[in-house]
Amino acid sequence: MTVNLAYDQPAPTIPPGLTEHSRKMERRLYRVTDNYYLAYGFGLGSTHMIVGEDGVIIIDPLECVVKGRQINREFRAITRLPVKAVIYTHSHIDHLLGVKAFVSKEEVASGQCQVIAHETMLANLLFSGAAGLGNIGMARSWYSFGNYLPRGPEGAVNDGIGPELSIKEVSLIPPTLTVQDSLELEVAGVRMHIVWVPSETDDEIAVWFPQAKVLCSAEVVQGECFPNLHTIRGTRYRDPRQWYKSLDRLRRFQAHHLAPSHGRPVSGQAEVSELLTAYRDAIQYVHNQTIRYMNLGYTPDELVQLVKLPPALAEHPWLGEYYGTVKHAVRQIYNGELGWFNGDPTTLDPIPERRAAARYVELMGGRDKVVAEAARVFENQDYQWAAELASQVIMADSEDMEARQLKARALRQLGYRATSTNWRNWYLTSALELEGADLRPGEGLDRTDMVRAMPNGAKVEALGLHVNPAAAEGVHMTVGFLFSDTGESCALELRHCVAEFHQPCPENAAVVLSMDSTVFARIILRKLTFPQALQNREIQVQGELAELARFFSCFDAGPEAPQVYLTIPSKRPLPPKG
Repeated sequence: MTVNLAYDQPAPTIPPGLTEHSRKMERRLYRVTDNYYLAYGFGLGSTHMIVGEDGVIIIDPLECVVKGRQINREFRAITRLPVKAVIYTHSHIDHLLGVKAFVSKEEVASGQCQVIAHETMLANLLFSGAAGLGNIGMARSWYSFGNYLPRGPEGAVNDGIGPELSIKEVSLIPPTLTVQDSLELEVAGVRMHIVWVPSETDDEIAVWFPQAKVLCSAEVVQGECFPNLHTIRGTRYRDPRQWYKSLDRLRRFQAHHLAPSHGRPVSGQAEVSELLTAYRDAIQYVHNQTIRYMNLGYTPDELVQLVKLPPALAEHPWLGEYYGTVKHAVRQIYNGELGWFNGDPTTLDPIPERRAAARYVELMGGRDKVVAEAARVFENQDYQWAAELASQVIMADSEDMEARQLKARALRQLGYRATSTNWRNWYLTSALELEGADLRPGEGLDRTDMVRAMPNGAKVEALGLHVNPAAAEGVHMTVGFLFSDTGESCALELRHCVAEFHQPCPENAAVVLSMDSTVFARIILRKLTFPQALQNREIQVQGELAELARFFSCFDAGPEAPQVYLTIPSKRPLPPKG
């Protein structure tokens, strides 16, 4: 019986191409070569197993322990050899968090298994999502991957690069061996050449297996669709030049088999070469043509109408716009090269959008007239204009439910027509928000393993992202952190409402806290407070407790997983006046 987590039945609310794309995602274990296996369709990505002489190598253990166990059962039907190495190709959670389905922390600690990643992987994970972007990063990801939507014809269909991203149980084991530019090693008799290939992340690594002539391309090839040169959920700038040059590095291996981190494998030297060439050409084309038109004076709104892939690339089976799109890539290239300013000085210090919206609504004849016109054009199937008109009314009054419901209906129609799963999921999820749904990402998810795997210094440094300037004004103080189990020391120096990180702890720290790493992890996870830890004598303090209390009063406590409004701008709380 075929299992497909993607919705693969035709419906009038799904573009036919998107239905066909879902049908590529059936749950299946592929045998790439005699000793190389790839499991696809179990989650968002693909997990790889390479069988060696006395053990196996696992690459990218998916986003969830539950899904990882499903794959491991398939792998264990092939071999019972122990796991000798786990490779994380990069810092995105769908390539990490299922690791304990394959290997235990104790097996890694004993040296039975090594965990391999780029040297910057943990730092990127911490500051790009797990802690750095916090609620906003998680909320935007949930929108992009359709986590609030039902699976079906009026909801999520697939997630472009895989059938679904759903997380029930997470784990993380930190790397024991890191890569800088390249690394050649042998594990269980299997020779590997690991190379750094910055692309969708700055810590991306690919793996070449010369004996089998298999290339694990990581997410340099981002599934069977046009890549997310920019992701609308938000990331740092993904440099397209860097990306296609990384593809050129992979082309030089002249692989006979391609095993991507998303999507199905490809075999045949000519077939692999053609795919990699077309993929890199599409990226270079979009980059170069965007720059060309920028130099002719075109703005982002004009560029998206001008830059389109030539037919040979647009029709390529691995370049359909089911995940990334040329349009949102073009906007980010402009922004990445020139910044947000479009050259019109009226955008330098514009009238605040809420006040501007109220003026526009008044100019158009008042709220009732605008809503009536939005309803009229909706009936004429002009859904984009209907949504834009309703947006002006909502911006002026976020509680106008008639306008919100009208915009929600328009967004649903736009979503039903969108081929990109990112676009579809944002349209449909935004409609839910407009109708009043309480959308809170990741509630109930136990992140203990993720937090414990982070270096103590990185966790202390991340506290600096939560300084409250109103409370920290005029405070200049250094607080040190000593971790008794690891021997690490570090400090935060609070001044001018910023927290400078020091490692090791300087001698002039006003207060020094000594604790076990597990105690600090529990505090970060909000399973323990500093006062409770002090009372339980789990933390020892050198210095004045009053000074310590003053220091921590300068940081946000923050509610757990608040709703983050992404579609109703005027629902966002404003900072207090003065």
